[in-house]
Amino acid sequence: MSKNDLTQGSVPIALAKLTAPMVMGVSSSILVQTLEMGFIGQLSTQHVAAITFTFPLTMIITSIALGISIGTSSVIARNVGSGHHDEVARLGTHSLILVAVSMVLLSILAWMSIDLLFVAIGAPVEVLPHIHSYLDIYLVGTVLFTITMIGGSIMRANGNANIPGVVMTIGALFNLALDPILIFGWFGLPRLELAGAALAMTITRLLTAVVMLWFVYRGNMIQIHNFLSGFFASARRILHVGLPAMATQLIGPVNALFITSMLAAHGEIVVAGFGIAGRIEAVAAMVLFALSGSIGPFVGQNWGAQKLERVRTGVRTSYIFSMVYGLVVALPLIIFGADIAALIDADPVVVKTAAFYLAIVPWSYGLWGVLMMASASFNALGKPLPSTMLSFTRMILIYLPLAAVLNHYYGYEGIFVASLLSNALMGIAGYLWFKSQLRHMSIN
Repeated sequence: MSKNDLTQGSVPIALAKLTAPMVMGVSSSILVQTLEMGFIGQLSTQHVAAITFTFPLTMIITSIALGISIGTSSVIARNVGSGHHDEVARLGTHSLILVAVSMVLLSILAWMSIDLLFVAIGAPVEVLPHIHSYLDIYLVGTVLFTITMIGGSIMRANGNANIPGVVMTIGALFNLALDPILIFGWFGLPRLELAGAALAMTITRLLTAVVMLWFVYRGNMIQIHNFLSGFFASARRILHVGLPAMATQLIGPVNALFITSMLAAHGEIVVAGFGIAGRIEAVAAMVLFALSGSIGPFVGQNWGAQKLERVRTGVRTSYIFSMVYGLVVALPLIIFGADIAALIDADPVVVKTAAFYLAIVPWSYGLWGVLMMASASFNALGKPLPSTMLSFTRMILIYLPLAAVLNHYYGYEGIFVASLLSNALMGIAGYLWFKSQLRHMSIN
């Protein structure tokens, strides 16, 4: 049995071994982003608002790459599980080409749209230079970040999560060391502020992309000779899952554009508070993000090996963990949310906004985690449309209309209540739908 075989042995142990390195990598990355927000908070609340305005655009770009990553993981994991190892290197190579070309084109389009987009969502004119200073550099490094992402997906689909976790962690620590040097101009360097944060990230992405490519090459997970042979066939297989997964991932940031626009009507200080709460939330949910990235390869390999009972056990284990973890992590946020937010920006309105968000939304983290696991599992089975429908229903049919209504009657606090309700309702829906899918598969 291969040490990376996920089709044998204890299910909880297999998931833990796959998730632990991802927790290390994801948590270090998210923690660094949160600490970076703290550095930016020392510049001014306007700088915090500027970086918050960029979130929807950077999330859109990441979501497209993540869709390709999910498609890659799904196809490769099923080939590994069914024993078709000859296809793995070809699929890995073509996924890297696909994401690189896509990101170059998308970054150019995004750069050309900066002023039009951010004026449309309500960014004040005085904030636009800060947004430009960040995105002009950030967009250059997008292709490097996404190559690292796809390289990690290739390795995890093959059952090896340790190396991507270590690379992400070391990269995050390096990024953290560079951040204050470039943001504040330490050691005689120029003070670059938001441009410094973007430059630190881009330098880190270059290094991690090179390292990750070296590991996937040494592991025979990509091919150099005839690397374009069969590209379009591979792209169709990847995008069969990747395009719906992309649509699923895009629904969130597109929705965030509208939510940010609603919040902008309450002032840039409220937008800043929302951005800080979002960073803190990402830290709280990082283990759920990691587990959702692990359940996919586990389900994919076991489905490819026709081990339905292991699929059922693995998904059930992820649900139970999500509910318990969601409760455990929500309690300190509800109690200490204001104190944590004040460490980033002490403005009273910023703290009040972030504290209210962190007192309300965390109650839904457990069910939000269940939704993540169900969506990732659908994608791993090669059935991405239910995941897309779940995300569309949550964001477009429930969250956005409810946020608009509650914002009208209760202000920005109503928007946060809408987030709580949409997470909870769709977590239950995701659980019921995937349970029905497994029952149908067992009958057939």
